[in-house]
Amino acid sequence: MELTTPSDKTFQLPVPSFESNVSVEQALLNRRSRRDFKSDPISMNDVSQILWAAYGINQSKKFSLFRSGRRLKTAPSAGARYPLELYLVAGKVNDLPPGLFKYLPSDHCIRQISDKDLRGELYAAARHQDMILKAPASLVYTAIFKRMTSKYGERGRIRYVPMDVGHSAQNVYLQVTAMNLGTCAVGAFDDEQVSIVLDLPPEEEPLYIIPVGYYYG
Repeated sequence: MELTTPSDKTFQLPVPSFESNVSVEQALLNRRSRRDFKSDPISMNDVSQILWAAYGINQSKKFSLFRSGRRLKTAPSAGARYPLELYLVAGKVNDLPPGLFKYLPSDHCIRQISDKDLRGELYAAARHQDMILKAPASLVYTAIFKRMTSKYGERGRIRYVPMDVGHSAQNVYLQVTAMNLGTCAVGAFDDEQVSIVLDLPPEEEPLYIIPVGYYYG
């Protein structure tokens, strides 16, 4: 599939909120997988909050005078290797054109990769699961495994990367629950087809699709 590529079009995301009226305990109690999404759009504030919760920067830490500083994120990562990349497939987001965007945590912004609404293609690659077609947007996690395997070998691939994406996806679940939105993590898809839809570089492999939006019920 041929993607149309804007000339490095970047959208700065609103500053995320660090407080809410929903406790962690309430979010855990109310967490559910939601599959029946409404057609209502979500906002740029919603996108900002969800992406930050998933993989945003929450701290800068200096390890020593002999080691470079490392910016820590909202999800833990073995050895702070951070092997994940995060994409937004947007269809109905207020003040954001439809398209494919990559999240850049260091600047809390998204860079547009394609100006096509790819929800239909992603839906087809994910075995025609309606929630991906109906949700106003989906997050797609990919991994660059060599970030882990270069330090931990094969254990990094089979153990630590799956742990990392699980940590981050649970952040998304709890965040959207606190925002009265819904989500459902999807692992049933054709890896090759998802890679084609997102035009992923060879070193990246898709791991998870997470549609988000308002839901019925």
